[in-house]
Amino acid sequence: MLYQIRHGQSVALDPVTQVQPDRQPVGAAWEGAAQRQAPSAPFGYYFPDAPTSDATAAALDRLAAAMATATERAEASSRIPVVFTYLGQFLDHDLVALAERDGGLWSIDGPGLAPLHRRVATAGLANLRSGRLSLESLYGGATEGSVFSRRLTQALRDPEDPAKMRLGSLVPSELGRVPLPADGGGDLLRLGCLLQDPGRQFDTEDLLALPRALRQVFVSDRGRVRVQRAVLGEPRNDQNLALAQLHLALLRFHNALAAAPGAAPGAALGAPAEDPQAAYGRAQQQLRWTLQWLVLNVYLPTVCDPAIVRETLEREAPLYAAFLSAHRPSEADSLPIPLEFAAAAFRFGHAMVRSSYDWNRYHGRAAAGARPLQPRADLRQLFAYTGAASKPMPRDSRSSYPRLPGHWAVEWERLVGGMERYPDRAARLIDTNLSPRLFDLPNEPPETEGLFGNLARRTLRRGLRLNLPSAQDCIAGIYCATGAAVESLGASDLVSGHTGEAVRAGGFIGKTPLWFYLLKEAEIQAEGQRLGQLGSRLVAETLAGLVIEDPTSYWHRSGADGGRWRPADGVRPAGEAVESIPALLRAARLL
Repeated sequence: MLYQIRHGQSVALDPVTQVQPDRQPVGAAWEGAAQRQAPSAPFGYYFPDAPTSDATAAALDRLAAAMATATERAEASSRIPVVFTYLGQFLDHDLVALAERDGGLWSIDGPGLAPLHRRVATAGLANLRSGRLSLESLYGGATEGSVFSRRLTQALRDPEDPAKMRLGSLVPSELGRVPLPADGGGDLLRLGCLLQDPGRQFDTEDLLALPRALRQVFVSDRGRVRVQRAVLGEPRNDQNLALAQLHLALLRFHNALAAAPGAAPGAALGAPAEDPQAAYGRAQQQLRWTLQWLVLNVYLPTVCDPAIVRETLEREAPLYAAFLSAHRPSEADSLPIPLEFAAAAFRFGHAMVRSSYDWNRYHGRAAAGARPLQPRADLRQLFAYTGAASKPMPRDSRSSYPRLPGHWAVEWERLVGGMERYPDRAARLIDTNLSPRLFDLPNEPPETEGLFGNLARRTLRRGLRLNLPSAQDCIAGIYCATGAAVESLGASDLVSGHTGEAVRAGGFIGKTPLWFYLLKEAEIQAEGQRLGQLGSRLVAETLAGLVIEDPTSYWHRSGADGGRWRPADGVRPAGEAVESIPALLRAARLL
């Protein structure tokens, strides 16, 4: 039996469909590698021989509580556009889906929490993703499974134009509608739309006939179909509206690539139309290469130390290369993921989350022709206007919209720029003071008694259970593996600010929990504007390494950038090379 991890809980997958009985929209279209009986993308440790953690759950809980202390920096802004917060979350979901081979290992509750032996942890955990930045979260990865699962997979494609991805439409709202997109594709595809499709391949009776665990995803205990459930390649991408709208933007970009004039190489005027399957595959490839290029050339230099990113690319990610040599996967199409990255380093984006956003003209600053309904969109509202919410898409206290209403679609120009004039359009500082909203997350299972709704507590406890090396041991390990010297924080830095007493009392000065250290390091070394030296090394080495070591990535394709491919060599749907996030959104006709 394979187990899917849900916020630290091991949950048995349905034996027929291998789908997690989760609160998220799931199905084979979203399972990807979860269909494999023995996932081949392993986890490992960059530094497996580091000393075992001697932290206690109580000390970590005190540290987590200190991170919620309100200070004057609580909503201080960085110079990073908000979109990078959710791009990081999208990348994480595309690379990592933790699963437990046997129950019991993953529990992180209780006062006697103890670290696992690292060999036990890596043997007991598997990645339901390939570990490559291949957009499984967008396209799905399932090729097996039940008939119902295969039907859901097929539903991701546009039935009228199979070269394109299927989109959902916004609900007309009496309160108004944002100007873009000008067409109807402003929401993710949702279950209610599939059930209303005259050519549908399943109906309500099919949902009611599913095994109980999977049926609960689509049908309430009272037998009511959850029509707002999104049908997409990754269930977690509909857990907040910012992430859902970014997922939609990438779907729209795929469609723009598929429809771009002259996209088919060698196509002549009057030539037969390109085969839809060939057009689909070509757009897929272009989108994958473009996103990989953006990650290495735009995302990493924004959130990491640019000098460390340059060095990492020049040396072709030596730390990850050494890690890969020690953790060769059994199949050539997968790559291993370091747990120091998955469970700590790539969690830095949580610090960037704001409590509220200048979201659009109805939930933010005024714009011509619209009356603002509120000055900002609260983070809780962004969780409510998704299919994963306990009461999704609320219209009022008694009714709901079947899909996203027009006055809740994002206006992307507010999330990608304008920080000079409006600083609150940027992400929060990367530091140890998290948004209060992250200590009481909505839509969490009631039986968890708040543990998993408290993001800081969950992350620190998870690091202990996985026996992650301390930050200081990671610094020593990087020097031994690559010869790169990382400047470590001193004791006075570690005990500074509102978390200082918890650090001192927990005995964390010489052995600092990795996730906390990386946030503190960003706060001290980069004033919260980007990651510090250790964080930059771990994030850049891993993301760059996954692209460099993937023989199908853009890194190994010839082009005009010193002999290597770049988006300027590819399709230009809007007449410009897609070498920035705004350019991608313009190509998707969202900006």
